[in-house]
Amino acid sequence: MRKKITQFNQPHHSVFIVSLLLVLMFGLGCDNQYYDERLKMQVQQLDSDLKDRWSTSGVVVLDTTPNGPANRAQLETGELISYVIAEYPVRDVGDFNSAIKQALDEDNNFILHLKDKPPLRIALRRQGDKVGLTVEGNGTVRVKEIQPGTPAANTDIQIGDLVEKIVDERKIYSLADYKKTLGKFSKKQFTFRTTELIGVKIAAVDALGDLGDVRAIAPLVDLFKNSTEFSLRKGAINSLQRLVELSVLNDLFQAFQSADINQLPADSLQAQQLESAAILGLLTVDRNENTATLKAPFGTQFRHRSEALYQKINEGHLATLAQEYIQIEIEPEQEIRRACLAMIGILKPVSAIDALVAVLENPAEIPGIRFQAGLALSQIGEPAVDTLITAFEKGDTSTKDIAASALGSIGGSKARDRLINALENSTESAIQLTLVDAIAKIGDVPSMRALERQLQQYQQDDESGVRIFLDEVFRSLEEESM
Repeated sequence: MRKKITQFNQPHHSVFIVSLLLVLMFGLGCDNQYYDERLKMQVQQLDSDLKDRWSTSGVVVLDTTPNGPANRAQLETGELISYVIAEYPVRDVGDFNSAIKQALDEDNNFILHLKDKPPLRIALRRQGDKVGLTVEGNGTVRVKEIQPGTPAANTDIQIGDLVEKIVDERKIYSLADYKKTLGKFSKKQFTFRTTELIGVKIAAVDALGDLGDVRAIAPLVDLFKNSTEFSLRKGAINSLQRLVELSVLNDLFQAFQSADINQLPADSLQAQQLESAAILGLLTVDRNENTATLKAPFGTQFRHRSEALYQKINEGHLATLAQEYIQIEIEPEQEIRRACLAMIGILKPVSAIDALVAVLENPAEIPGIRFQAGLALSQIGEPAVDTLITAFEKGDTSTKDIAASALGSIGGSKARDRLINALENSTESAIQLTLVDAIAKIGDVPSMRALERQLQQYQQDDESGVRIFLDEVFRSLEEESM
């Protein structure tokens, strides 16, 4: 965790992804805001979901008035203010006693600054306990006495130490704390401490994917393309992937929206979309009661947002973005390449076929990524058949394996005939196994006849892996038909 002190006479830089937090807070419907007239800035309490998840708290700067105190101090939109800190210079005994009293007012602790020593935090067990420290002097203040058994006696304080100042740190847990603390410090010089927590940023990015709000797309794309922090880029592309997954459920959610209700008969809705929505945590399905019920808050809110998200996603910009980052030469992080390939598989852009084949054929790419490129091609379907056949015919063993599997998933007479021809002419057992599996997935009459012919060729070879696999295929088909 990196912390940063922001004083009203010192410049600083924002540490938050501004647009992300704003979309998050507005998207979740927060309205716990306050305009600080003295500092000329609008603040809002940190969303409770983030507070609970990351054990942090404070208020977030929403806006600063141009040329106002906060703006001149370069407090920026999105800063999380977690502490307000007042410093009390100690010039005489009266200053010391007054500072101690004020600093202990709320939280029973303060920070003592002694010359040539690190700052010391002194805490009382309960209000009214004695600190156990007295001082003397005017202009220069020294420690006069330390009482045994008190908090002061348990620190590195020596009689004669020079006292410089007392620092009072007030933790901000809520908007009420912020207003109360600044009211008490209204006539004092104070400091803001802002906290940079990567967890808060990641939580904000994740929440943007959950919202299903079209407004989340632009800030997520901006973060993904411009951030140098891998965890944030990964979170951004994963959230974009989730938005793409949500967008294809538009027909399902429009059924709820058209009926203007949050529960419909389950058998009136498309089964595969119901399953996908349930996996994404947007609804629950009760087969006994024959109900599909949207879950609050995201499911119930998404029925109002699905149409706008669907239209935006299908403009094609995200498909173009994903296509750009599937090449290992462009994007070294395999988790990001995986997410981009998954997005392409959902969006099915024909324009991505050549780029996907390039990934499939790349020997420098890891096998899992090459396989996922083949999966995306199979999801694009029939337009990818000719390209996959070419890749199968000229590719290495791994390329043949992936291309054949993709052709089997797509099916159709052209893919089937090419796979059958390859099986009947192949001598590589590894490729033969893949071809058998691919042809079995197509499963039409010509496919099964081809597999029967192949089985007959291996009647006398009980040890053949191809024979064993063919036996398993036909046994599975028999069990399914029973």
